[in-house]
Amino acid sequence: MTVPDSVFESLCDLIAAGSLLTGQRLPPERKLALMLGVSRASVREALRTLDSLGLIETRSGSGSYLIGNAASFSKYFVRRQTARSFELRDMLEARICLECEVVSLAARRITDEGKEALKALIDHMEKLEDSETFLNADFAFHELIARISTNFFLLEMLKSVRELMLEFNMEVIKRPGQRLVALEFHRGIYHALAEGDPDKSRLAMLRHLESIREDETAR
Repeated sequence: MTVPDSVFESLCDLIAAGSLLTGQRLPPERKLALMLGVSRASVREALRTLDSLGLIETRSGSGSYLIGNAASFSKYFVRRQTARSFELRDMLEARICLECEVVSLAARRITDEGKEALKALIDHMEKLEDSETFLNADFAFHELIARISTNFFLLEMLKSVRELMLEFNMEVIKRPGQRLVALEFHRGIYHALAEGDPDKSRLAMLRHLESIREDETAR
């Protein structure tokens, strides 16, 4: 576990225990850093994670305020614990089964508008530097492919595991060069879809997901 992750868990424990109440301002970064014995940078990253989850609100010039209650944190921890109960291998095998078929259907049904939307999303991802923002855009890319497939049952299946996918993929996407690797695979998937080739699209998606599995196996 990284230092920011440890800080994040400590802050969650404080809030879930009721030490901080909804609407209350969190202690300043400097004070939190002293309390937890960590750097302000680690505190700042942990606060960004809380903010992205909708559990606190950061107000410019004022500080960070708790907007989620204990129930909100309990729901978050249930999701987090569920994610930890699975192996990454299980998630990747499930994604291969689901997304390789989804992309094959999408290749058969893609429209010019779908091609333009995928290209625009890839262009947007190329400009992103923040790991979390990139990861959300990454999921949006896969979700868009499911929408293009027009099989909305498969789309809902993919959306139902969004939180688990984000939980697993955050550490992956933070690794050096990983965003460039992901972008290259996404471009390959896009080009196969643009050609309307189901087999090539399935293979491009398989290579993408297999590369993550191989990277994890090597660690």
